[in-house]
Amino acid sequence: MFVRLRLRFVAARFALACAFIIPAPQAYALACDAGLPADPVRRTTSVLTSAADRRVEAMAHVAAGSLAEDDGPDDALLHYQRALDLDPSNAPLARQVAGILLRRGEAPEALSVLKDAYKHNPNSGELALQIAGVYVVSLRKFDLAARYATQALKLAPDLIETYQLLYTIRRATGQLADAEALLRQAAARPTKQAKFWAGLGDLYLRQVLAAEDADIKHATDVALTHYRHAVKLAQQDAAVLLRALNFFSSSGYFEDAISCARRLLVLDPSDTVSREKLALALASLKYDDEAYKELEIVVAENPASLAAYRMQGEILLRRGDNAGAADKFEKALVLHDEDPRLYLELVDLCLKSGDIARATRWLGEARMKFNRLPQMPYYEGQLLGQLQRWREALHAFNLAADLAAKYQPSFLTPEFHFQHGMMAERAGDHAEAARYLQACLALDPNYTEALNYLGYMWAERGENLALAEEYIRRALQNDPSNPAFLDSLGWVLHQQGRYLEALPLLEQAARALMQPDATIEEHLGDVLEKLGRKQEALKAWERASTLEGASPRLPAKLQSVSRSLASSSTEEKAVKP
Repeated sequence: MFVRLRLRFVAARFALACAFIIPAPQAYALACDAGLPADPVRRTTSVLTSAADRRVEAMAHVAAGSLAEDDGPDDALLHYQRALDLDPSNAPLARQVAGILLRRGEAPEALSVLKDAYKHNPNSGELALQIAGVYVVSLRKFDLAARYATQALKLAPDLIETYQLLYTIRRATGQLADAEALLRQAAARPTKQAKFWAGLGDLYLRQVLAAEDADIKHATDVALTHYRHAVKLAQQDAAVLLRALNFFSSSGYFEDAISCARRLLVLDPSDTVSREKLALALASLKYDDEAYKELEIVVAENPASLAAYRMQGEILLRRGDNAGAADKFEKALVLHDEDPRLYLELVDLCLKSGDIARATRWLGEARMKFNRLPQMPYYEGQLLGQLQRWREALHAFNLAADLAAKYQPSFLTPEFHFQHGMMAERAGDHAEAARYLQACLALDPNYTEALNYLGYMWAERGENLALAEEYIRRALQNDPSNPAFLDSLGWVLHQQGRYLEALPLLEQAARALMQPDATIEEHLGDVLEKLGRKQEALKAWERASTLEGASPRLPAKLQSVSRSLASSSTEEKAVKP
């Protein structure tokens, strides 16, 4: 603002200086038109006749318009228009006046001003381009826009904005081949203007984002070539470097992003935006130590940098420092507590690190703040499940399902129904568990875990054994060597009395595991016992009893088979002579 006022006073002083070197009547008119103090008797017309005098008076009106801008755009516009009447060849002023008129919604008047100036400056590509822009944006007259844009291209072939506008016109009017030809024409220019090549990269990027028929990989590769060329020519052009950095960062060209960000930081070491992007690129390439150092500088200069704290948290997670990562996510959450995803990320992190109390606190705050989001009771259900509070967990899942049905049906995915079914089964509500698991399979008939879970649940309860077998076999088709699925099939066959078929499946399941599993060993013992191989059953049950998750039924089974074996041994001794 200080510079702008200073320039206005310079312009006003220049107008006063002119008054001392030209005749009194003309000076009087200049002073009045410039809004400077004058005698009570005011003239309304100027008697200047020569081109030089008219130009001087036009300059005074420009100065007066600049001074009047703070009082109101209408007063400023009147002075600028008077200046154009006196000096219609002033192309920059014409463009400025046209811009004011366009902001006022007066497109035809703006177009008239630009065309008058273009008559006096027929070699001005900028004027031709602005006229084309008015025809496109304000009047939607593509034919006239194309005519002026083509003229602009001939007059200023290195003006990238012309290619961008003409490309838009050709695409909008269905001239797709001509639009592609225009891109090739631009790429063939020998210009060394960094802005041109960055703009051409922007154009290809826009093609990727907007055109459904675009070859995305080809357009991205070409855009990369142009941005790299722009960076090579940019030297100290921070604007071009920043545009290229944004492309490199968003498109995953992290080595280019690192180089570009470092150049920007040489130009401005306090540029925290570029430093953040540098850190992101370094972190993406797993240069975590260097990235973390850059992020420390970012948060020191900008303690409110949400991205920096989140990125630090991700790096600490990779290092295995869950507590440190949670601290960083909490700082990010304090800065932006309106995003439920941040709460969920933090709760998830606390759950993974085993900090149940911390997860509970943040989840409680989230549920109060976002009481219509099904994600909140869903996460609460998972938290309660970790605590093995199954009835409460099921209640939370039920609430999540109700909220999802009402506000966010897309949340009711096969995965959600599967977890809902597991919670119901562990809470002892087997009918509801079957209903939720079947809802999962209705959405995804090949959801392998649900097929096995439901089939095994039925097998355990001796219910729907034929359907249970069918489901488990379908799960095995998707994952033939899964030990849990082999065990499930062996168990459902056991429940049907098909012990000889069950045995090889259970033996295969036991061999497939690196470490013995209590359930599989117990099932194996059960089948061996049914086949009369009690000594082998005893060994299987003994192995199962020493493992984590051993069934409370095992002591009774061990006692029973031990007595049976002892009794058999006694009988054998009695039979011998």
